[in-house]
Amino acid sequence: MHARISTARFPTPRASSSARLVRVLGLTLAILCPPSLAEAPAHTGGWRLADASSPYLRMHADNPVEWFPWGDEAFAKARREHKPLFISIGYFTCHWCHVMERESFENPRIAALLNKYFVSIKIDREQRPDIDAAYMAFVTLTRGAGGWPMTVFATPEGHPFTGGVYFPPETQDGHIGLRQLVTRVHELWQKDPKQVEAAADAAVTQIKKLRHTAATTSTDIDPALPEKARGEFRQSYDALAGGFGEAPKFPQAPQLLFLLRSPAEQDREMALHTLDTMADGGIRDQLGGGFHRYATDPLWRVPHFEKMLYDQALNARAYLLAWRVSGRQRYADVARETLDFVLARMRADDGSFYAAYAADSLPADDSAAHPEEGAFYVWDWAQWRAALPQAALRDLAAAYYGVRETGNVEAAADPGLAGTNVLYLASSALSLAMQRDSAIGAVEADLKSAKDLLLKARARRPPVPLDEKVVAAWNGYMITALAEAGREMQAPRYLAAATHAADAVLKRLYDAKANRLYRDYSAGHRGAEAFAIDYAALSEALLALHAAEPEQRWLNLARHLTEAQIALFWDDDSGGFFNNRGDSSVWLRDKESEDGVEPGVNSVSIGNLIQLARLSDRPPLMRRARLTAGWTAAHLAAIPSAMPYALIQWPALVGIDTQASASAQSRRQ
Repeated sequence: MHARISTARFPTPRASSSARLVRVLGLTLAILCPPSLAEAPAHTGGWRLADASSPYLRMHADNPVEWFPWGDEAFAKARREHKPLFISIGYFTCHWCHVMERESFENPRIAALLNKYFVSIKIDREQRPDIDAAYMAFVTLTRGAGGWPMTVFATPEGHPFTGGVYFPPETQDGHIGLRQLVTRVHELWQKDPKQVEAAADAAVTQIKKLRHTAATTSTDIDPALPEKARGEFRQSYDALAGGFGEAPKFPQAPQLLFLLRSPAEQDREMALHTLDTMADGGIRDQLGGGFHRYATDPLWRVPHFEKMLYDQALNARAYLLAWRVSGRQRYADVARETLDFVLARMRADDGSFYAAYAADSLPADDSAAHPEEGAFYVWDWAQWRAALPQAALRDLAAAYYGVRETGNVEAAADPGLAGTNVLYLASSALSLAMQRDSAIGAVEADLKSAKDLLLKARARRPPVPLDEKVVAAWNGYMITALAEAGREMQAPRYLAAATHAADAVLKRLYDAKANRLYRDYSAGHRGAEAFAIDYAALSEALLALHAAEPEQRWLNLARHLTEAQIALFWDDDSGGFFNNRGDSSVWLRDKESEDGVEPGVNSVSIGNLIQLARLSDRPPLMRRARLTAGWTAAHLAAIPSAMPYALIQWPALVGIDTQASASAQSRRQ
């Protein structure tokens, strides 16, 4: 439930530093008290999104809301008519984004209000992470938490003055409805627009100050940070179910890739146990392969059902490394199954990879008027009996997958799925063979037969919508995973797939003449210009390809992309990389230091710069690597566990320090 999940990495300001936001918070509270207002007649709807490169935007083209994409046309209209902006941010696989569209954006009464009193902008956060980051900073500061769908009201200049996440169409249970909210915002804007603009300007100023970091041009590398980070992970580790922290639980591949490289067996076992429980849980599609986005419960059993390309790539890398570290065949099997799922189900005709499968689809019996979360993946007992009519086989599979006649999903885990079954590994073939006094081979054969029957039954259900958007960074992650798998498993087909994907992505998204990259591609159109993470992730992928098959073109392209990344995003004051360009249309130029479910741009870039410095014999790139690491470490010295992907490179950086020190000592002697 995206609307209930905080994505905040934004520091809570002290009371003294919040003084300038008093007006903003007061205005926000005032806005959330609804009066009434007559509706305006409907306008022409969202036709401007029909040719957008984003599939998420295109699916709103038939809304009665007169949507604009982010751009000059929307801002010019808002300034000309002196109307505030209504900004809605979501993405293709977001369950609650689709709920809000059905309830509100397809509602003629609400659309009429928006069309008359606002200029409405629809944004795909996966296409424009810079816009999302700016407004998320505002929402998390003023509301305490953020998520999607994100709803923001802003001045004609784009400065936010109130917002939140999901709003129901009408006020209910003490929560203001969207119809009442837009009415209240309009009344306040009409009453005193200058006050609203002043509050919005104050909010933007304060956010910029809180996000701004003092210049720290240090190249010092603290060798103690990796062990401090490992200590923090030991403190937050869930010894029962694996993972770190409480539910909801997201796969955190950057953490696992760091811990698997630890010299301490305790740390490696934490990572391996987490990978085991993930592989056993409902977060992994036990029939079709691949991983869902996160689990709503601490045991990894009840997922939110999107399948994101970046999760498949990064999880596959973690399982691949676990196999290399432990020698346990199971991890190689999970990595292979995950990669094979992507190759079979998420690959475009040209070899590039699509972005994601949605969480929602139509139920098998067509009983619902709209898609439902998890409908493709869950089973009620009637569906289970129909798929497995032979009682003995049905009971065996139920014991294996944890299926119960009354359902294995509790209302506390997910009210919408209560009474259904999510498949997870509740037992093993060996354990079932012992219980039934049967040969292990016979049980394994029966379980394979049951799986085949279940897959056939599931294949007859309405398909899950696929976001056919090609994202540069996410393709970079997948190319890296395939290149590593091809090399480590000695599997030429994975290396061939990585090469094919790299060629396709470069053809679609790279302008070689200008040395510029684009973020995304869909329906024959390039989308936004690329962000720093797109350059970094694709450079990392090309370096992984070069390591697997040392062709000079991969190294040359990685160097060109990194040079463009430096030219467009380098922070001359502190080192490291901003997320977006200085000439961005967004009012906030963000710079992240942390790793999340995806590694941060600065963490990825440290490794790229080190490799390029060595492979290309370019010492200035090593200095940039050290400046990037120094800036990142300075901001996360108190919580180094927030930068695990960066810390993977610490041995190389500390080794450089050691070599330099030894060389200096030798010269003195």
